[in-house]
Amino acid sequence: MTNSTPSLLVWIAEYQKYLALVDQGSATDADALKTEIVEGLSWVDLSWEDLEVAFSLQRKQDPSDYT
Repeated sequence: MTNSTPSLLVWIAEYQKYLALVDQGSATDADALKTEIVEGLSWVDLSWEDLEVAFSLQRKQDPSDYT
């Protein structure tokens, strides 16, 4: 088993960019970024669901960063 934490932190930052694009209504750009993220996650044996869980856990730890 490898430590995925550094990779996960990078992908969480990309996930935040994805969420910002969704909030801005940039569906095409958001979809393109999601495709890129999913492809990258597969290289480190992570999934979109892993990313969503990690983001929600990080958000619970420090919600002030995401308001």
